[in-house]
Amino acid sequence: MLDHTGRYRVRYEDTLRALGNYLDGQRFTRIAIVETPEGFLVKGYVASDDREGAMHLTPQTYLFTNEDIDILLEQAYSRRRTPRPQPHP
Repeated sequence: MLDHTGRYRVRYEDTLRALGNYLDGQRFTRIAIVETPEGFLVKGYVASDDREGAMHLTPQTYLFTNEDIDILLEQAYSRRRTPRPQPHP
């Protein structure tokens, strides 16, 4: 995968970490990720709870375009630059 300039390769470690953070936040499970020329195709299930508290899995397919990945990477880099609160002694 190339960065937004199209000249430099983005490390898979950074890309998959950012993508995984998004998928965790959306409660994806049982996922498959396929890299395509357009970006990453993700198939999986989104977990949701009904009124009785039972969990349901809804199948979802989403194409994360290269532009979507750029946004996820920028958000990830921003989170890492933000200082974390230090525990009080």
